[in-house]
Amino acid sequence: MRAMAAVVLFLVPFAGRAAADEPLVVHRTVEREIAGGASHAYAIRLDADEYLAGSVDAHGVEVMLSVLGPDGSRLRAFEGQRDDQTPFAFVAEAAGTYRLELTAAATGRYALAATQRLRLEQRLSAPTWEKYVSPAIEALREQLARGDRATDAFWADAARKGTPLVERAGPPEGYSLVTFLWRGNERTRNVVVFGSFTTRLPSEYRMTRQGDSDVWALTVRLPRSARFAYRLSPNDPLVTEGPRADQRLATLQADPLNPRRWACAEGAGLHDCASIAELPDAPPQPWIVRHPETPAGRVAAHTFASALLHNERRISVYTPPGYRADDAPHPLLVLFDEDKYLDAVPTPVILDNLIAARKVPPLVAVLIANPTAETRRRELPPSPAFADFLAQELLPWVRAHYAVTSDPRRSIVGGSSYGGIAATYAGLRHPEVFGNVLSQSGSFQWAPDHNGGPDMDSTTETGWLARQFLQGPKLPLRFWMEAGAFELDAYGNGGGVLECSRHMRDVLLAKGYEVHYRQLASGHNSVAWRGTLADGLIALMGAPAGD
Repeated sequence: MRAMAAVVLFLVPFAGRAAADEPLVVHRTVEREIAGGASHAYAIRLDADEYLAGSVDAHGVEVMLSVLGPDGSRLRAFEGQRDDQTPFAFVAEAAGTYRLELTAAATGRYALAATQRLRLEQRLSAPTWEKYVSPAIEALREQLARGDRATDAFWADAARKGTPLVERAGPPEGYSLVTFLWRGNERTRNVVVFGSFTTRLPSEYRMTRQGDSDVWALTVRLPRSARFAYRLSPNDPLVTEGPRADQRLATLQADPLNPRRWACAEGAGLHDCASIAELPDAPPQPWIVRHPETPAGRVAAHTFASALLHNERRISVYTPPGYRADDAPHPLLVLFDEDKYLDAVPTPVILDNLIAARKVPPLVAVLIANPTAETRRRELPPSPAFADFLAQELLPWVRAHYAVTSDPRRSIVGGSSYGGIAATYAGLRHPEVFGNVLSQSGSFQWAPDHNGGPDMDSTTETGWLARQFLQGPKLPLRFWMEAGAFELDAYGNGGGVLECSRHMRDVLLAKGYEVHYRQLASGHNSVAWRGTLADGLIALMGAPAGD
């Protein structure tokens, strides 16, 4: 049986040695046979902070590469495998001639190549790496390379098609290349894309200038079913914390070439809006559109004072078309974040359409406002006082003033984000009131000691509410849950909505609960929730078959 041989590569400062070693030339491969016990040496002179990279491709041998610093101490060591290519890379800590020495324990062959040598300035000024390049941008680059710097036709085509540009991606199937564009000028230093799909640092979503043209572009690969909101930030500070991060508020704006606006009033300017993108296979949202011929319900506003919570808030109550106070009790829907579910998620319109299409029975909806943002942060994460307020104060008032059911099987409590976990906790604490829970991107990462705040890290024990269900008895509850594929834990602190929603779902299924779960190619915003609210209502309270 053939004995295994080993090759050892030493990179050693070459001061004080005879100049007998063969020079190592970058981009020139040396191929040789080496006898067992012999050594081959190569020399290269480097300046301080220069970077050298390459590889040793050994045949029938194992490879060890060692780097010794100017003082003779070992700087780096790379251990390879037999019949494999062993890469090496190091930075010279001091100027001098470095020695590359290869030694084999048995006879074999090797190929040595130094493939990259960079000065410090070159390493730090390297262009932004692009993982994906759109065909449209490749065509533009070819045009620029021919010396044709005119971009008016490119911009006219982009304006006609609308941005972002959407092109089919290669394998695997089910993805599109999505290219964001910005027309720069002599003052443009960078452009960053911020969207519900951007989950990492701003520097990872910087556009690249195309040559010396006015075209800046970023291409990402996203599922063809994606729907998301986004903004562009030219000359961005590129930090997420500290005083400089506040400068972003002055630069964030909607995409000038995308006519679809989000989160702004009619007639608002670019800086007061976001843009929406919907890829070719994004799920339809038919229930959010008002039709003049569809009968409309009514929305009445009330002010409700709570003795338990020591505050008061606005309550909006939707009643279906044709509602009468002496009707038989209607099914009940309770939603948190009233302003969101009146505007960004047009609940009255959705209910009008569902009722007209006989997808759900006529129902009464109670939309609960938050007195302040601070109150929301305190009350909506699992709070016994707030859950008791719902069961002991608000619902008795609603039944006294409206024809609504007291049957928990015909009652839904729901919300998004903090509202999603609030609804789930309300079902846990008061299943005699709420028999159905609708959670849209619920904040199930919540932990009592952190309240989902910025001090969460990987030591935080997330998933508190899942443990309460795991430890308790099975309750008469049914669930609709959803989460966005872009709501992942990008920072490693255990605080991602996606992972914690999956965990919550699995706990509920393991306990034997009925759970309807939906994962969407979306982020943490109402762009997706406005479409899936109808799906959740149909799943939990759909009209009986044949009705």
